[in-house]
Amino acid sequence: MPSAEILLFALFAVSSVVAALGVVAIRNPVKGAMSLIACFFCLACLFLLQNAEMIAILEVLVYAGAIMVLFVFVIMLVEDKEQPILTPALGQRIAVPIKIIGVGMVGYALLSVISRSVAIDTPRPSYPDELPDAFGTVAHVGRELFDNFLFHFEMTSILLLVGIVGAVIVSKRGKDKPNV
Repeated sequence: MPSAEILLFALFAVSSVVAALGVVAIRNPVKGAMSLIACFFCLACLFLLQNAEMIAILEVLVYAGAIMVLFVFVIMLVEDKEQPILTPALGQRIAVPIKIIGVGMVGYALLSVISRSVAIDTPRPSYPDELPDAFGTVAHVGRELFDNFLFHFEMTSILLLVGIVGAVIVSKRGKDKPNV
């Protein structure tokens, strides 16, 4: 009989994969964003099962909270209700199988590289038996983030700002012309 932890892991793992497929398969962008929020929630639950409470909380606060609110805001701002999301065309019908074959080839190449790299008998790095006492605490992660990764943190902020400004510019472009 599987334990409750294994059953919860299976439930959240399958739910996260289904929600991720929903992000790709759903044509309505708002419903796709909601499916992405469900995927983030399932990932946070998986982190909780691994006793990574801080990462789970950050997953919910940062991704499901802040980033997804930004995504939904941009989708609502840019979305044009009168124009269909995809227009059926012969080129799109031909491109879909080509894309699927391309993704399959990349996946096969990655699997072959990984299988060859694992087969090589290389010495594994030695890990300490015990982690430091402060490892994984909010203070330790904050110090690590702002001491060693401050540039990356600030570049992410700038990237999000550029995305918002770009969405506003794109949404305003079509509204400046008067209807004739």
